[in-house]
Amino acid sequence: MPTKVLIVDDERDIIKVTKTRLESKGFEVVCAYDGLSGLDKAKEAKPDIVLLDLFMPVMHGYEVCKKLKQNPDTKNIPIILFSAGLCKGSCPKEAKDVGAVDFIAKPFDDEELVDKIKFYTKER
Repeated sequence: MPTKVLIVDDERDIIKVTKTRLESKGFEVVCAYDGLSGLDKAKEAKPDIVLLDLFMPVMHGYEVCKKLKQNPDTKNIPIILFSAGLCKGSCPKEAKDVGAVDFIAKPFDDEELVDKIKFYTKER
């Protein structure tokens, strides 16, 4: 059974490219386009890992991460937060503070992303 990845990002082009690349590596990918729908999709799809953008309409990525970590049904899902270079210095620490396992800056390297997904889902 392939690893299921939930991508939550308001940039549809980013989702499309990332989804295609991850599917070509054998991952199952589900998507949400804002923080609130990301919360719903995480509960519904029960992904193995969440890739979560920080800066989105409706609900900020930090808030989504906190809510996922507070919910008994989603609290054990690893979350990798990502964003463009708007906050490189503080984001990795803040990501850990809200319960994320990692932070990656956009644009991200495909192999680095795949390696992180495999590491955090123990699929090495």
